[in-house]
Amino acid sequence: MKRTGWIGLGSLALLACMLPVLAGAANPPDPAPGSPLVAPEGPYVVKKGDTLWGISRDLLQDPLLWPRLWETNSFITNPHRIYPGDQLAVPGKDLAPAPPVAEAPKLAPPAQTVEAPKPPPPAAPAPAPAPAPPVAAMPPPAPVAATPAPAPVAAMPAPEPAVPPASRHAMVCSPGLVPEQKVDSVGIGTLVKSAEERLMLSMEDRVVVGLDDNHAVKKGDQFLVARTGRRLINPRTGQSAGRVLYAVGLLDVTEVQARVVQARVSYSCGPIGLGDRVIPYAPLLFPDDKTPQPARRSVSGVIVDSLRGEQLMGMQQMAFVDVGADQGVALGDVFALRRPNLPAPMQTGVFLPMPSDRLGDAVVIRVVERSVTVLLTSSAREVRVGDQAILSHQIAP
Repeated sequence: MKRTGWIGLGSLALLACMLPVLAGAANPPDPAPGSPLVAPEGPYVVKKGDTLWGISRDLLQDPLLWPRLWETNSFITNPHRIYPGDQLAVPGKDLAPAPPVAEAPKLAPPAQTVEAPKPPPPAAPAPAPAPAPPVAAMPPPAPVAATPAPAPVAAMPAPEPAVPPASRHAMVCSPGLVPEQKVDSVGIGTLVKSAEERLMLSMEDRVVVGLDDNHAVKKGDQFLVARTGRRLINPRTGQSAGRVLYAVGLLDVTEVQARVVQARVSYSCGPIGLGDRVIPYAPLLFPDDKTPQPARRSVSGVIVDSLRGEQLMGMQQMAFVDVGADQGVALGDVFALRRPNLPAPMQTGVFLPMPSDRLGDAVVIRVVERSVTVLLTSSAREVRVGDQAILSHQIAP
């Protein structure tokens, strides 16, 4: 009998020692600080300060995948406006298990049923049948709650309006087209010298600008440094569409003496050289606080060329379209890019018109009188020189 008692006490002591170990296994340790986030099994709940760019960076390990996150959550009409509490489906994650997991707390009903049968004998049999019906009845609604997940997949072929790019680089460094007759009159002065006698300049270098005339320039003004590039031919007319005007940097004016201006390179889009022209700079205020509305007028143009002359273009590449401010196009407007198809012949000899192919969307980031610079923000297929650009959404009707 004594040996049996000691054995029992030893078993209890061993069980008490193992409890912390079992508790540690049930509750895995928190992730170490600085470790990458793991995409949640269920919807991601938006917190204050979140952006689609940041969520894609943290959960998908690539910020450039934000369009997938947007397409998966079709209830987001403006990707710049997501709100705390929004539940986002993460691409590539199966959200079906989420509702059953949330059902664990629903063990509360048995607690209520136990309280209800507190009368005498019926209390014992009542709890047994009571939990069974809720457990059997709840799983069917769970798939119904998860069915909205396929909806974004069905909506993917019809992309939403393009996302306005409001980065400083896009606003400063986007090129434009200048008409042939205005090439010689671009700018108000020339970059003539560097303080360190350098030929190629970059950020924080000190430079000297010679003004063409006595222009009203004061300390604190900014100049856009520009360089005239290649001539583009309009594929629709065969005539010159103008010369590319490359933006290569920004200058901050530090001192003015008559027609001699001293300045500092405050932003660089690429190598800046002596002989580049300077243009008074006014920051482009991109209307990223507004949502483009369906276009109320018909404006159609063609893709004249890409920034670097590529024949095939895709997302995040710049291109030129042969319509501009003269046709009412403004900063932030969106073009739908299309490619027409040849009519299909029928046995009767009649040719049946075929609908054009939707290629993607492009948002306007720079506007001049007769042309615009656009950034391709979505693409279903490659875009080519000569493809149609049809105004689909406008900031101001």
